[in-house]
Formats: sequence, C-alpha cells, structure tokens
Amino acid sequence: MKFATFNLFQYVAPEFYWYQRESRNTYTAAEWTQKQAWISQSLRTMDADVIGFQEVFSFHELQSLCTAAGYPYFATVDVPGTLPDDAQVFMRSIVALASRFPLKNIRTVPMQSEVQTELFLPDGFQFSRLPVCAEVESPELGEVTVYVMHLKSKRAASLDITYMDDIAWEERGRDTLLRLSRANVASLLQRGAEATLIYHSVSADLKTNRQRQIVVLGDLNDDQRSTAFEALTMQDKIYAIGGIEQEQWPEDLIPKLHDYRLSDSFRIAPTMRQSARPFTHIHHGAGSCLDHILVSNSLNPQNGRAVAEVLDYQVWNRHLDDDGIPNRLQSDHGLVCITLIPTHDQANEPQIGSPIIYRDAANLATRQDFIDLAGGIYQSSKHFRQWSSADKWNNFWSFFFDSAYGWVPSIYGSMPVDELYQKQRHSIEHVIPLDFLDRYLALKHQPRHVRNGATVNPFNFAPSERGLNAKRSNFAFDFDGDKIIRPFNFDLQPEAFERTGFDKDNEWVIPSRNRGDVARALLYMLLVYGIDELYERHIDTLVHWAKIDMPSSWELAYNNWVHGRLGIRNPLIDTPEKVLPLLNNQELMHAMMLREGKPQGQI
Repeated sequence: MKFATFNLFQYVAPEFYWYQRESRNTYTAAEWTQKQAWISQSLRTMDADVIGFQEVFSFHELQSLCTAAGYPYFATVDVPGTLPDDAQVFMRSIVALASRFPLKNIRTVPMQSEVQTELFLPDGFQFSRLPVCAEVESPELGEVTVYVMHLKSKRAASLDITYMDDIAWEERGRDTLLRLSRANVASLLQRGAEATLIYHSVSADLKTNRQRQIVVLGDLNDDQRSTAFEALTMQDKIYAIGGIEQEQWPEDLIPKLHDYRLSDSFRIAPTMRQSARPFTHIHHGAGSCLDHILVSNSLNPQNGRAVAEVLDYQVWNRHLDDDGIPNRLQSDHGLVCITLIPTHDQANEPQIGSPIIYRDAANLATRQDFIDLAGGIYQSSKHFRQWSSADKWNNFWSFFFDSAYGWVPSIYGSMPVDELYQKQRHSIEHVIPLDFLDRYLALKHQPRHVRNGATVNPFNFAPSERGLNAKRSNFAFDFDGDKIIRPFNFDLQPEAFERTGFDKDNEWVIPSRNRGDVARALLYMLLVYGIDELYERHIDTLVHWAKIDMPSSWELAYNNWVHGRLGIRNPLIDTPEKVLPLLNNQELMHAMMLREGKPQGQI
C-alpha cells in the first residue's frame, strides 16, 4: 500500500487568483489544462493509494480530478480564505486527502490546553492551514490513521510599510532588518506550535493503542534538522524522567517510549540505506527536503513488534531541475511516496504439525505450487544477525548431535561437524549469501518476516569451517547498485584443487562432492523466495547436479527434523521416485528463469 504527499503549487482554477489580482497569479484555460494533465500523469506515475495534497484552493476541481484518477474518497476540513472585498482572490490555501479506500472519522487537530498555556498561545490561535485527519479502511493493512499537514512557511509576513521621505535609507534598512527578525521568529513560533499540536494529537491516538498504524503526510516547510521536525518526531533521546535517570527506569519503558515516537520514513526504508536524501524543493539554487512522510513505530522496520513496515521511499523531483517548464504549470515541490507492506505473508505461513501432502508432479507448474508442497514460506521476526549462539544451536547445530550425524563433513573442507564444534571452528554457511538475500528481497518488496525468514531458513544452511566461508562463490550473483551481475556458468571445484580447497583465483567454487546438496538448496530457495534471475543453462546445471547426486541419509533426516520443528520441508530432499518428477518438470523448474523482456541487469 502506497502513501504520498503532493504540494500542488497554487492549485487555483482559471478566473481566480492567488494572493494578488495580477495576470501572473492566475491560469489561462490552456495553462490550467496543462497543469491538470501534469497532475493526472503524476498520480498515475506514483500509483499511490492515499495522497495528501497541499496548496489547494479550488478543492471542488481537485476532487473531480481525483475521482477521475481513481480516488473516489476525498476529504477536507476547511475552505480557502479570500480577500474580504474580492472573493476571486484567494489568500489562504487548505490541505486535502484523497484515497482509493473508504475514509471515516474525518476531523482536524484540536487545540490542547497544555500547549496553549505553556506556549502562551492566544485564545484565537489557528493553524495557518488546518490539518486533515482520518482513518483509511485498507484491505491490505486494515485501519490506518492518516494526517495531512502544511505547516507555516519560513517566509515572513509581508512588511507592508511605507517610510517617510525624511527617514534616511540606512535607518529604513535597519528597521526592515529588525521587522524581518521579529517576523521570522513569529513564523518559527507558529510553525513550532503547529508541529507540537499535531504531535499531541498523534500521541493521544497512540495512548489508546500503541500499535496503531499512523502515517503523517505533508509539507513541513522545514528540513529534518529543524525544531519543527524534532517536535513532530520526538526522536531525541531522553536522559531523565522526573529527575530519574535511565538506569532506574522500569525495564519495559524504553520500548514503550519508542511507540510514542514518529519515524522519518526516509531513514528507515530498507531501500534507502546508504543513500543521500533526495531534495523536494530548490530555493536560490540549493536543494532541500521540505516534504516528509512520518510513521508510527508499528510501521517501523526496525521494530520487532511492527505489524507492517515502510519498505520503499521514492521522490519525483526531476521537474524541479530546469526542465524548461515553469513550476507554476507543474509544482515547485517534489512528490514523496512510501510503500507499506505487512510484516508477514499470512497466506503462506507454515503450519507446524500439518501432514505432508504429496501432489502429482505433472500438475505442479508454478512457484506457488512448489511453495504449497514445501509447507509454505518460512518467516521470522528475527534476522540471522539477531540470532544468539543458543538460536544457532537450537535451529541448526543440535541436529547433528541429537541425531548422531556429527560425522557429516563441512561443505568445503573434510573436517566433520563434531570436530569443528569441538575445536570451536564451526560456522554456518549461507548457500545464498545473506547480503544478496537482504538486498534482493527488499527490492522485490517482500515482507520483512519473509526477508528475515530467508536469512534463517535452515534449508539455506550448510556446516562450514570458520574463516573459509568468507571465500566462497557457490552463488556467484552480485549487485552493482540495483542491477544484478550474473555468472555465465556455475562451476564445480576441479579435482586438482580439492586438497588445497582453493581454485586458481584463490576463491572457493562449489565442491563436486557437494553439488547435489548445493543444487537442492539453491533450487528450493530460488523457487520459494521468488528469485527469478537465472539463465536456462544455470537451471539445467542445477537440475543435473541434483539428479546425479541424490539426497543422502543425513539430508533426509535433516528434512524430516526441520519439518517437525517448523512445518516446512524441501520437496527436493526425498526419495528418487518423488524428486525426479519434480526435477523433470520443466515448467516448474523454469519458473525461476530470468523473464523474457526483463532487462538482464535489473531486478
């Protein structure tokens, strides 16, 4: 599900004006048609499900545009302000909310008495633009609370003053600076008050349910380092509460505090790691980010208790960088959009204790067919990097000792598992490397519990010697940015290098004695987790290896052990009469092949 914020830049229908009755402050019919077309195209490009709009004046026209674009649900809580003596000149914009899904409990943000008292706000205090708040009824995420805001700009109020001719220019300049200083602080105070009022409203929502899904969309007119941003997110560390320092707090307090904070979606989106923050506005040649999407902790990928998560963050800003079209016919702001997904794939969750149901291999044609045969997609709230030594023992190493399979050799060397463990040289090898799984599945928009599950799926594990698994290339696929780099072939380790353990390039390749184990692990992981990046010759090689090196007794025992504990199994680890029909099913095996027409370097 996607949420976006979209500052429309003076959305005023023809024959109306913004701020002044001047020709530059209105649109001709042709200009309006062009602007409307650009907005409609932008909505199609973003493909968001819920959108918060700013700088809305002609809201009836916007509602009609949104309805035509597939957003039948529309909400505002205010009407634009006009000049008292000229109703065709707008002086104050509003915000709006559009959605593909039903909206309920449409409201604005109320005044909070403690805010008014402690900030000395006057009785007549008003938002510069009243925020919109509503619940969205989403089929994918359930109920999501959405705020749309547009905080007071940094621009000082107009200094409409005329100086007497006898006042020296130096004094006029000094007086203007003083007035601007006061006006800038007044804008800052207004913007800060608006930010904390919205935060107080969000906090009240979370008090009734700390797992509430909340998304705040809008133009803060400030960047992520500002006081207004800090007042909205409250991410700064608290060192004491009521004079009591953190060491004396209850153990469960810190997670609860996180639940009352809002997170910057850019900082937590997995696809934005190590990326520079895109700009959403250019002022005097300098780019900055004024448009933000904030989320509650229940949508934070870093929260182990999250019910959904920010997966992706996108900004469309190319129109700002001198594309030859005036901003007034498009927008002077970038468009920001995030993707939220549930943390797990409920439809494919394994059921522990469910019996194995075999199907005729001839009737298996899709990846989903294989997933069903495998018992589902293994999912986990923990990533492998969060596993303790006890986790690794309970979920992998204990098998070899509890079932007397300590004699099994490591995947690359010849040392058996029990000796590796005794010498503390044991290590878990991921047949498909962790980093590849993390990046690939994030770019494929897989839920977090699915991504985590891939990193701890026991069918992707192999016993290895510590230090040696840093030099392996059993899955020689890699990333160049967001592009996939593929090997031409899968190679086996030649016999000549078996004693040294390294090939001529001092790197590991797949040992010939383990080709069947590796092939079954790769085919299973590729099918279950939808990694469709292999050439036909890659698949044919893996299928061939799996056929000529059928599962050993310990593999069969391991498959049964995992199924009994987790409810999943690798259908390719079975007796020949059950495995060969699967391997001979070309339609099924080719479900993981690089799709025709898909650029070979891209996900």
